[in-house]
Amino acid sequence: MGHGSILKDMIESNKIPVIQLNKIFRQAAKSKIIVNAHHVNNGEGFISKNSQEVKETEEDFFYINELSQEKMLYQVLSLCKDRLKKYGNYEFYKDMQVLTPTKKGMLGTKELNKALQDTLNPKGEQKEEKTYGDQIFRQGDRVMQIKNDYDIFWEKKNSLENGTGIFNGEIGTIVQIDQESKQIKIEFDDNKISWYAYTSLDELELAYSITIHKSQGSEFNVVILVIPPSSPMLLTRNLLYTAITRAKKLLIVIGSNKIIEFMVKNADSKTRNTRPKI
Repeated sequence: MGHGSILKDMIESNKIPVIQLNKIFRQAAKSKIIVNAHHVNNGEGFISKNSQEVKETEEDFFYINELSQEKMLYQVLSLCKDRLKKYGNYEFYKDMQVLTPTKKGMLGTKELNKALQDTLNPKGEQKEEKTYGDQIFRQGDRVMQIKNDYDIFWEKKNSLENGTGIFNGEIGTIVQIDQESKQIKIEFDDNKISWYAYTSLDELELAYSITIHKSQGSEFNVVILVIPPSSPMLLTRNLLYTAITRAKKLLIVIGSNKIIEFMVKNADSKTRNTRPKI
């Protein structure tokens, strides 16, 4: 008999005290982010404005119901630029991250990154930039390492610490582009500083917007989650739950009721369901 069977028998015997963890702790229950994460995980929709749960929760979660992708894009750009400064003095580079389920389309990472780069870090005479493939890397840009590089050298800012290795998913900011030496200097969020040769730029992508999949394991003070029509394979309950739980202080979801409802019901990540009607 295995340990699992013994434990099961002990629990079912009712001879030992058993505590079932099926309620949200009181402190966590004050957060709409946490409450909505539990709702989604349980196959329920976001809590409504008239719900009893709302009365005791913080204003850390907002949902914008929007059908038009053009209007969704406007919401993303305006939120990232300055709309949240008054709300919590949030700054994009310090606090915020845009998440989307897809790489493709107007609201996929590729196009979102171009639009956010133009809005937050536009071309300027004092900014060096380097075109690589279909991307422009500009001084001040947010970038992400998309491959494991075990050999690249780094040193910590204001420290004697150094080492090698920058790994898939690490995010940083371009602080210098040296056209003479053909290198880009990046300062990562954990204060590692590294130089990338132009020939190594295939290891980087703009990271104003990243996929929900790439965000796994990371947390951000503010998450702006945009959910456009996409493949049913991407519009899953688990992905929505993952995105919600990336936010620490504030979460803003931009999408349509139909798509949110579809994701909440779509518990099988391998589903072949048809695209949700919007």
